[in-house]
Amino acid sequence: MNPTLKSTPTPKPPRRSSIWRKLGYTLLFIVATLVVAGVTIGVRMITAREGERTGKGSDNWIQALSDLKQITTDPKAGFPGKDRITILCMGIDDNWTDKDMVYTKGARTDTLFMLGLDLNTKHVSMLSIPRDSYVPIAGTERSNKINAAYSIGGPKMAMDTVGQLLGVQPDYYIVIKIDGTATMVNALGGVDVNVEHELNYDDNWGHLHVHLKPGFQHLNGPDAVGFARFRHGNKGVTPEDGDQRRIYRQHELMRAMVEKIKSAGNLIKPNYLVDTAMSCIATDLSRTQLFDLGAIFHSVKQEEIQTAQVSGTDARSSSGAYIMRLDDEEVKLLSDWLLRGDALAGRALTPVVVVNGTKVSGLAASTADYLKSLGYSTIKVGSYSKKEEVQKSSIVDGGVANRGAAAEAASFLGIPATSLSREIVKPNKYGWAPPPAVTIYLGTDYAAHPQGAAPVPAGSTQPPSSGT
Repeated sequence: MNPTLKSTPTPKPPRRSSIWRKLGYTLLFIVATLVVAGVTIGVRMITAREGERTGKGSDNWIQALSDLKQITTDPKAGFPGKDRITILCMGIDDNWTDKDMVYTKGARTDTLFMLGLDLNTKHVSMLSIPRDSYVPIAGTERSNKINAAYSIGGPKMAMDTVGQLLGVQPDYYIVIKIDGTATMVNALGGVDVNVEHELNYDDNWGHLHVHLKPGFQHLNGPDAVGFARFRHGNKGVTPEDGDQRRIYRQHELMRAMVEKIKSAGNLIKPNYLVDTAMSCIATDLSRTQLFDLGAIFHSVKQEEIQTAQVSGTDARSSSGAYIMRLDDEEVKLLSDWLLRGDALAGRALTPVVVVNGTKVSGLAASTADYLKSLGYSTIKVGSYSKKEEVQKSSIVDGGVANRGAAAEAASFLGIPATSLSREIVKPNKYGWAPPPAVTIYLGTDYAAHPQGAAPVPAGSTQPPSSGT
């Protein structure tokens, strides 16, 4: 594969916006960010703290002015002593009686993720946990699928179980109620997503029907739910089967909602959208805290939201049920990276391939050693398949979880940002795709300065200041 050179357009200067415009970006951004993979956030919030009941009131100007004062002064005051907070987001599944009536008793979490919010840097990260993950359930002496924790002990047991797994106890929780996703997507006027493969699934008992053709298209609420919840088709194996692809689609839906929130039509109706959002959730965050989060994160772009998912190995429990056994080392690294902000953990999780495109012997190996000293632990080396030498070095992001990994590697090696590109290989008809990696093509320009950049301490989280 020839290296691809792409130029980066000059960024436009940021536009100033009124506080109400920020409020639209804000609350609604948090609403969409808290979209539990296929479920969206909604309207009526019941806070555990002080027994406060909220939901209606954004059209009450007295309340609105009070919220506005909080936003314009010190929104971090809503989280005293905190520079970073975590929120466990849960979407519950549907249960139906023999008389075709929906009920929530004993409901499990259909989707589950931890949201990490850095109140200083305004970085947003999201770590998804497959519902079949087999883990010890907090407060019990046995292991089970992680989605059972909520059905056994509600939000508290779910928070304790996830905290035990990740080593980071959630600060708050949000439960997205049944039909929350459809309600919020419809309130936004639908969302635009790219359906990569045909999705066909019918579950009459669970009232889920998914029939979507490939292509970029506009989805209403029910179709968005189907897009996010699809796990396998009516017939045979599809490229979209399994929890890994489902979580990927849930992240795509979240980003689409964030983008739609910023449309002109939605920015002029923040009150309506806030009330709609609040009607579908139960949480221990207060209304004012949600406004605070909105004020802090109003400028975050959807492409800046860092998402990843825990992976594992399919297995069966002693009872014969399908489960997923997690890789403890990977879980720790993901938690350190996304929830604690540890850059070294992010590098350790990033597979790197170094390709020598020159006739300089050992160039790829020495570069790999240099990258290992910076914390990259999974590195492969190889030689360029073409006879001619590569003149200009380049880096290709093949779809790794860390969206900033390619740019960071380029900084370490002194390779220009204009030489970066992102080329994600799609799954084949059997659902298989090569493992994603950051591929570095070393050219004659780099060979002239093989160190690429001055060495930095292994524990540093900052790239070198310049190349040599």
